[in-house]
Amino acid sequence: MMSDKFFSSVSEFSIHIENLASEKDISHLDALTLFCEETGAEYEDAAALVSTTLKQKIYEEAVKQYAMPKMTAVQLDDF
Repeated sequence: MMSDKFFSSVSEFSIHIENLASEKDISHLDALTLFCEETGAEYEDAAALVSTTLKQKIYEEAVKQYAMPKMTAVQLDDF
């Protein structure tokens, strides 16, 4: 499993993705994708390590950039 190889916690992984997004000046979703491409991590494994806060940031960026419909907090948990 990816978490054993790379990160010891959801928090540590999410901070890494946030830092990558900031350093590269890219969206959080792009940072997550870049991480998977560079490390060979499976998207499903990475998705399991995304914190609720990072999910919210990805969602907010998507709403702004792609004009996604707004969701309730319950719907966002399933995102």
